Amino acid sequence: MISIYGPGRVLSLAFIGGLAASIAGTLLLRAGDGGGTGWIWVCTWAAVPPPEFPEALFTFVIEPIPMFLIAFAGLWYLRTRQRAQAIHSRQLVSKGQVCAFLGGLALVLFTVFGPIAAYDGTFLTLHMVQHFILITIAPPLILAGAPMTLWLIASGKDRRRRVFYPVLHSLVFRAFTHPLVGVFLFAAVPLLWYITPAFEESLGSAALHFVGYGIFLVAGLHYWWPVIGGNPTRWNLSYPVRLGYLLAIVPIHAFLGLIFHEPDNVIYEQLALLPRAWGPGALLDQQIAGAIMFIGGEALGLIALLFVAWQWASYEDKVGRRLNASDTSKEWRSVAYRE
Repeated sequence: MISIYGPGRVLSLAFIGGLAASIAGTLLLRAGDGGGTGWIWVCTWAAVPPPEFPEALFTFVIEPIPMFLIAFAGLWYLRTRQRAQAIHSRQLVSKGQVCAFLGGLALVLFTVFGPIAAYDGTFLTLHMVQHFILITIAPPLILAGAPMTLWLIASGKDRRRRVFYPVLHSLVFRAFTHPLVGVFLFAAVPLLWYITPAFEESLGSAALHFVGYGIFLVAGLHYWWPVIGGNPTRWNLSYPVRLGYLLAIVPIHAFLGLIFHEPDNVIYEQLALLPRAWGPGALLDQQIAGAIMFIGGEALGLIALLFVAWQWASYEDKVGRRLNASDTSKEWRSVAYRE
């Protein structure tokens, strides 16, 4: 007899129940204009009040459906890790890796909901901070938890052989996961988002706004995939190539920064027309957003390069110690043989 309480079914029931509750919560929030206690105000993204200090710091955007999906990803990861660990006797991922994955999801939650998200349709600076986090900071943390490797192990040998391995070894997968595709997405996604009508359209559409969040996160995950180890990939970059790959961060962010910092007029008319009882004016806000992209991109690129250089040096040191140990062992065996 098949139990309805099997691991997969429990997770499926949790998903269905949570999704139903989040849909009900969304309908409930849509029926009102928000509410709160004291300075704390909770509302949907479409019902955010005009920014006023200090209330703007305590205005939280709540969108139950995407919040549930992100939270469920954390539950799925913990359950998948548990099932994978039951198959292997050795530890597959460390506590630090688990914290990195969950921390990456928590960072996504904080970025697309809460005070930052409440006024990202008013201040371009806040939207740029979100963009920076979703494409450059959260993805490597999520990938550090090795979620795809755990998923493969937890799926079992039979399913890996029949379903996953044919996909992983296919030419389509190899072509799609090519590092050059990652660089292209890392550059094209933000450029197309800002220079086409997509960004301005998203200012009036909550659905498009959250689709934009997802696209930025996916582009970031693709770009960092071959750099952060622990996940299956057909492209294992050597350390010299990895350094060159990471250099792409710097000019891309610098170019985006100049797009917003250099003009002496407000690029997006819709942002210029929004009422601002508090905060920088539209032009200064745009220039700050450009500076964040320029300086943040330079800083993150330097940190990433230093980290990979340190990994390379550590790897070479380990190889050197193994070679020295091997040479010493051969020398002792030679001496023992002569004696």
